[in-house]
Amino acid sequence: MSTISLFEAMNTLRSMRRLKPDPIPLELLRTVLDAGTKAPSGQNTQPWAFVVVQNPQEKQFLQEHYYSGMIRRFGLVRPAPEDRSQQAKITRAALHLAEHLHEVPVLLLVCGKRDWPAVVPKHERVGLAPPSYGSIYPCVQNILLACRGLGLGATLTTMHQFFQEELHERFGIPKEYGVVVMIPIGFPEGKFGPVSRKPAAQVTHFDHWGQQALPEPSAGVKHEA
Repeated sequence: MSTISLFEAMNTLRSMRRLKPDPIPLELLRTVLDAGTKAPSGQNTQPWAFVVVQNPQEKQFLQEHYYSGMIRRFGLVRPAPEDRSQQAKITRAALHLAEHLHEVPVLLLVCGKRDWPAVVPKHERVGLAPPSYGSIYPCVQNILLACRGLGLGATLTTMHQFFQEELHERFGIPKEYGVVVMIPIGFPEGKFGPVSRKPAAQVTHFDHWGQQALPEPSAGVKHEA
């Protein structure tokens, strides 16, 4: 099983929305899920659970509802053929995924146990508590990095929010859990490459918002190298 370095994985972790229908070996899938469970969580509660969807009928259900949710969210506007902008490229890839979601070999539902944040007063805790997002997203990132390290394409999606109730009923997900993300996983049609992001220096502030240069050491204060 060949892998790549951690920093290479982070620097090339593109959202891969064009995926081959080829099946994923169970060994690779278990490795990915195991990586997710190694993530940190609040008080080590490990509140995650996974639903691995591979059945064609179940994937068809997800594709139809996912596509409907995307149309509700973004409409049917497609980029003009001559539009070669980055945003147009992303939109085309997102639409491709929505139209071919049922062909992706694995649709992974990452669930989180519900838990009211401590900041919410007890008298305001009405209805179902949200999943513990702060404990689930490190698990999600581990899964995405593991996929990249093993040469699998994946992308984080949240369009399932448009059909939460149907999703829980269809897959028998207990009310104690909420679906946080759905991750389509498969071997990519395209190639991995460097991601384009704002440089850290542009979004970093030292000691006070707006101070983007590292302040000079105070007089009389010794800083070790």
